[in-house]
Amino acid sequence: MKTNSYAISLLASIVLAGLGGCDGNSESAGDINVTVENPITVDNSVENNTTTPPPVVEETPTPTGNCALVAEASFVSFNSDCSIGTLSGTIDSSYTLIEDVSYVLDGVVKVGNGNVEITSATQMQDIQAAGVTLTIEPGVHVKANSDGVLLVTRGSKLNADAYKAKPITFSSGSDANYAGTGEWGGIVIQGFAPQYGAGNTGACWADGNEYCNVAGEGGDFVGNYGGNLPADDSGIIRYVRMAEGGLIAGPNNEINGLTLQGVGYGTIIDYVQVHGNQDDGIEWFGGTANVTHAVLTNNDDDDLDFDEGYKGNIQHALIIKNQTSGGKPIGSNDPRGIEANSSDADYVPQTAAVVANVTIVGGDATNWDGTDFSGKEFGMRLRGSVTAAIH
Repeated sequence: MKTNSYAISLLASIVLAGLGGCDGNSESAGDINVTVENPITVDNSVENNTTTPPPVVEETPTPTGNCALVAEASFVSFNSDCSIGTLSGTIDSSYTLIEDVSYVLDGVVKVGNGNVEITSATQMQDIQAAGVTLTIEPGVHVKANSDGVLLVTRGSKLNADAYKAKPITFSSGSDANYAGTGEWGGIVIQGFAPQYGAGNTGACWADGNEYCNVAGEGGDFVGNYGGNLPADDSGIIRYVRMAEGGLIAGPNNEINGLTLQGVGYGTIIDYVQVHGNQDDGIEWFGGTANVTHAVLTNNDDDDLDFDEGYKGNIQHALIIKNQTSGGKPIGSNDPRGIEANSSDADYVPQTAAVVANVTIVGGDATNWDGTDFSGKEFGMRLRGSVTAAIH
């Protein structure tokens, strides 16, 4: 097997190697240190950034396959030499994606069954006990069909724990490069961490329950998430690249590169890149999940978007808006580097985040009102009842 010791772009490889002082192989690499060394920089001018190179990508070597190494399961099928494995349906038992196989997401691939409506504490306990883990080995490349989505439901986990020389890659299977956008869905992670509804509806749980049912954004298939477990653990996402996603599920209902719905701080998300997504790069819907060392490039809408009572830390991020888009965004009318929302003052608690050591490089895309250009967007917008510490 060849090893693929590259990042999705030369720029990203430099950043992933140099952001912060953590070693991606250390057990503490997911910890967030909110002691800041440099102030946030927000640059929304094209003129000052004409030397910024567009991301240049390299293709993952094609696995040779080895049928003696693969594990058969009802949710995966292999070609004759086992070099390609197609995932579909529900992953209802723990499973490992190995480096010797190139995988395909065919439709919505669901991990576990935790997105059902939970109506009792006993049912919640049963879902937690029945949770499964999808493990992805370093170096694996997952290519998605146009309807491909990876949905990890509450109670189950995604353990995608790689390192700099062998990142894990998710991309479209429709072409041989990473130049597309909106060519597949994205990754949706759901958990039992708190989410706070619109207006004065407050927390989604009640009467001392640890569970609740919040309908997730992204399409009817997403189902339910949420609870009252801030430390909930949905696994590890480390040295993972996600490219060309953002399938439009309906009006104002797109899929982000990485969607975090009620995900708890027991989850490790560190050294990740979202590239060329047609909607947001990473979006939090409530929850407490921290993210460190993130690279967001060429995403069409916002790059970091946190809403609905999210409380967590975001540190060491590089955001580069599209430098060659021709001015008009494809899937957004207000592309920003950072956006955060809460509906009004009745949100209790408010969306609250610590954002530190972030650089935003503006691009050519401007605000689009549906009929005409209406000027460039701000690099960051905090609206509603949002509490944020920006360093």
